[in-house]
Amino acid sequence: MRPAKHLAPWVVAGLALCACTPDTGTFYWDGIAQDTWASDTSGTDTSVYDTSGYELPDMAHVDNDGDGWTPSTGDCNDAEYAVNPGAYDDPENGVDDNCDGVMDSPIRDCDCGALPTLAEGMDLCDPAFILGANTNSYASAAGTGRGVRADYGTIGNALTPRYGCKFSMVGTGPIEPSIAGCATRQPGTDFYNPGGGGLFGCTSTEPDPDPTPPSDGALICDTNQIMLQLKAPTNAAGFSFDFLYMSAEYPEWVGEGFNDTFYAILDRPTAGEHLNISFDDFGAEIEVDNAFFEDPPTTNINGTGYTDFYIGEICGSSTGWLRTAWEIDPGEVFNLTFSIHDEGDGIYDSMVIIDNFQWSIEPVDPGTVII
Repeated sequence: MRPAKHLAPWVVAGLALCACTPDTGTFYWDGIAQDTWASDTSGTDTSVYDTSGYELPDMAHVDNDGDGWTPSTGDCNDAEYAVNPGAYDDPENGVDDNCDGVMDSPIRDCDCGALPTLAEGMDLCDPAFILGANTNSYASAAGTGRGVRADYGTIGNALTPRYGCKFSMVGTGPIEPSIAGCATRQPGTDFYNPGGGGLFGCTSTEPDPDPTPPSDGALICDTNQIMLQLKAPTNAAGFSFDFLYMSAEYPEWVGEGFNDTFYAILDRPTAGEHLNISFDDFGAEIEVDNAFFEDPPTTNINGTGYTDFYIGEICGSSTGWLRTAWEIDPGEVFNLTFSIHDEGDGIYDSMVIIDNFQWSIEPVDPGTVII
């Protein structure tokens, strides 16, 4: 047995196969490819050497598939890039993608406890993929404009979770409907912001929630946001979430340009992207003039305050359930902000329900569709 020499680079091309008889447990470089090794059976040495006698790294510490994980750090299949502790365990592929010892067992249903967070309410459950979560609004009162609920409106109106036990909500007025129904949505709630200046405390300056530059100078009011910093699983190709948007601007303000709007703002620093990813087939943002908005209303949103009669007229409507999907790179760190605001004034409430966030290990078609 040759004595171990100092550690040297082991990725060396063209090495000849060692002519000596290796010892039991030794893995030796075969001179063909850096991740091709063979085992000997003649001795007891567990060290690893190249043909020049330099000690090589133990295979437990070698990342053969280049996924950032080694057997010593929990990689249960170091020949498959998409399998490691940083992966999302796809529930349908019959593989233990995340090496937790159980196949097809993603962490889900975290919104079934007593007090789920806004992230948990939309089924973002695995802490390995959540780097941060926060909220933002122009007014302290806007805290009443977000929350997590198990249902919404009249019992039996189909506004129940798409997945799990609850969903998350964010709006430009209080999310809780009142016995006054539509009268609380029209004229609605102005979350007056004394520091904002302008009409009703609105502002046309930063932070403008519209990700499309430049700002059009419109007054932005009652902004309410759920901000997430996420790290994509190492096997992720995309993500998706479901949502439903309601607005009391219907039907009076259809086509009038006020356009209280919901944005899903994606920030990808490594890709240099900052854009809204929820829009219709014509590129229109999610508001009452969007092609997904139901005119006349067809989705059952009874009891929400967005589909009642007020002084003999309908005051409110909604989209149906929609799904936005978008591409992402494996392991990428990015920000996703769900933002809703009044535009032009602080009245006439709007609201969005968000649920069923999912990672996808298969390529996705970017955009928003009816589900």
